[in-house]
Amino acid sequence: SCQYLKAKWDPNNAAPGTIVMVVMFHSIEKATETAANPMHVGSGDFKRIMKNLNDFGFQAINANQLADFLDFNAKIPQRSVVLIQDDRHSAENYNDWFRPYWQELGWPVVNAWISYDDSIRTRILQENVALGAEGFVDHQSHGTVHNINMTDASSDEYIRSEFQGSTDDLQNNFNKKPVAIIWPGGGFGIRPVQIAREFGFRIGFTTHPRGPIMFNWIPLADANDAGRPAYVAEGYVNDPRMVLPRYWPSQVLENLDVIRIISAEAAAFFAALLAAGSA
Repeated sequence: SCQYLKAKWDPNNAAPGTIVMVVMFHSIEKATETAANPMHVGSGDFKRIMKNLNDFGFQAINANQLADFLDFNAKIPQRSVVLIQDDRHSAENYNDWFRPYWQELGWPVVNAWISYDDSIRTRILQENVALGAEGFVDHQSHGTVHNINMTDASSDEYIRSEFQGSTDDLQNNFNKKPVAIIWPGGGFGIRPVQIAREFGFRIGFTTHPRGPIMFNWIPLADANDAGRPAYVAEGYVNDPRMVLPRYWPSQVLENLDVIRIISAEAAAFFAALLAAGSA
């Protein structure tokens, strides 16, 4: 409690009301304005999302910045966004869609990198290494095999192999130790979270759009929702920073003002506490 309060009130740390929106991109469709598949985003909608994020005063941060904010309340922009591009992609994808925002605004993009050694990885590895060295693309773990979820039904051997293979790949090829696990398929569990911590992971991302996040304020559920069976309860793992929510692209624009209001109300609440303490 004392460490939390010190971090919250330290004037060198993030200002009260600092808030983070996490957005997941799966596939960005160049030929369509609005994607028919809800897991994808059309080119027109992508550009509108990025423009509105900028217009609302959001600034993009990388995975280490988010981990430092959640662990220590480290200073980040008061309205921050984490842009996560799931799965492996060529340099063309990043140059077409994200580079203009990197060049104009300094916005990095986090990549959920799959470490499975196949022809796709061989073809795009070196260009992704170059993107990472530039600081533009922040490659983080999306597992090794990836397409078999990690859950409490998984063996310890499989879970450890997913983290070991991914960690070795990112260290050997990208010269970095990953801090984030973007859970493959959105699967997680008590044992996967505990083993992720053993490997040094500091944050993890689900596919649940439960809301934005603040220091010591992460929305999650303690019980499953029959109306939304895909949103598995996260509370039982007892480690909120390892089950962070993400918004789908189709949910970004409708939530920007909601997030702005949450941030403003939190800042006003802390300002009132300060005023009452000094009276």
